[in-house]
Amino acid sequence: MTNQLKPVWILAAKDLADARRTKILLVLSGFLTLAGLVSLAVAAAAQKADYLTYIEARDLLVSLGKPIADLVEPMFFPLKLLRGFIEHIEIIGGIIGIVLGYRAAAVERGNATLQLVLTRPLSDAQFILGKLLGNGIVIAAGLSATFLIASLALYAIGGIGLGFDSYGRLGITLMAATLYVGIFFMLGLLFALTFRKLPSALLAAFAVWLALVLVAPQIGDTLDPDNQVAGGIFRTLNIAKPQEIEILKTFATYETVRDGIEQASPAKHFERLSFAILGIKDTYLGMPIAQIMQERIHDLWWLIGVFTALAGILLLRPLNPTRLIKEN
Repeated sequence: MTNQLKPVWILAAKDLADARRTKILLVLSGFLTLAGLVSLAVAAAAQKADYLTYIEARDLLVSLGKPIADLVEPMFFPLKLLRGFIEHIEIIGGIIGIVLGYRAAAVERGNATLQLVLTRPLSDAQFILGKLLGNGIVIAAGLSATFLIASLALYAIGGIGLGFDSYGRLGITLMAATLYVGIFFMLGLLFALTFRKLPSALLAAFAVWLALVLVAPQIGDTLDPDNQVAGGIFRTLNIAKPQEIEILKTFATYETVRDGIEQASPAKHFERLSFAILGIKDTYLGMPIAQIMQERIHDLWWLIGVFTALAGILLLRPLNPTRLIKEN
C-alpha cells in the first residue's frame, strides 16, 4: 500500500510546488479575498448606520420626554455580514477551481511530460489521485486562509468577536466551499484531459460555469413569483401557509421545471446551505446548527454526490496521453 501511495504523494507535492509558482492563482485568490473584504466593509457600514439611526431616535424621544419602551433596539448578527462574501465565493471560487483544474492538465500536456510520466510504473488512477490530492490541499488551504481573514475582518471592521458556535458555523461553510470549488476543479481537469485542444477545453469549462453559476440560478429566481415582491408575494397578500400550498399545487408542473433548473446549480446548493448555517436567511436565524443541518442536509449531500461522481469519472476513465500530446 505504501509503495502504491508513494507516487501519488510525489505527484501531489509537484502540483503544490507548481501552484506556488502560478501567479494567476495568487491573483484570483487575492481578488476573492479583496472582494469579500469590500462587501464585508459595506455590510458593516450599513449595520452601523442602522444602529446610529436607532440611537438618534432614542435620544430624540428622551429629549421630548417620551417613553422609549416601544422602541426596539436593533439586534446584530455578525455572520449575516458575510452574505457578499459567500456570493463572491460562488462566482470567483468556481473560476479558481476551473483554472486550477485546467492548469493541472495543461502543465503536463504543454511540457509534453504526460506521456513521460505515464511510462513510469504509475497507473492512470494514481496519476489522477496525485492531481486531486495536491490541488485539494491548495483549495482547502486557500479557502481556509480566506475564511480566517474574513473572521478577523469581522472584528477589525465591526468590532465583533466570534464565539465557538460561530466558528463551528464557519467551519461547516468552509467544508461546503471546498466541495464547491473542488467540483469546478474536477470539471476543468476532466475537460483538459478529454478535449484534443486545450483552448476548447477551457472554453467548454467556462461555458458550464456560466450555465451553472449564473444562468440556472438566475432563471430559477426570475421564474419564482415569490421572489418578485419584497418579503414574498404570499406574505404580502397575507396568504396563510395552507392556502399557499393549495395554490402551488395548481402550478405543480411549472414549479417542478423551475425548481429543477435551480437544483441543477451547485452554486444554489452551496448558497442555500451557507445562508442557512450563517443565519443570512432570516428563517434560520438563531436556529441551532443541528436543526439547520437536519433541514438542509440534502444540499450538502448534493455537493458531496456531484463531487464523488466527478472524482469517480476521473479515476475510472483511461487516459490517452499520445492523442492528447499530438492534438495539443
